[in-house]
Amino acid sequence: MPNYKDPTVFGHRPTDPNFDKICEPGQATPFSGIYQCTSCTFEVVSTQGHPLPPTKTCTAHSTSWKCKHGLVRWRLVAAAIHVSGNA
Repeated sequence: MPNYKDPTVFGHRPTDPNFDKICEPGQATPFSGIYQCTSCTFEVVSTQGHPLPPTKTCTAHSTSWKCKHGLVRWRLVAAAIHVSGNA
């Protein structure tokens, strides 16, 4: 899970259904942000429109990551909010 110093920069959206969607490996990223493997909790950053990592099994994430060796499915855990006019 992401670490942060200033809690005022993050919003809490407990009813936002976009955090409940399960994504397949290699599919286009629906929202920019941090995605977590539903099998082992490994996290990746992905940008909207770009493919999520194509890894099919947890063992391919990283040789040093402790995982359950299951199928990879990605779930959004922290969304990046893009504000018009910001660089």
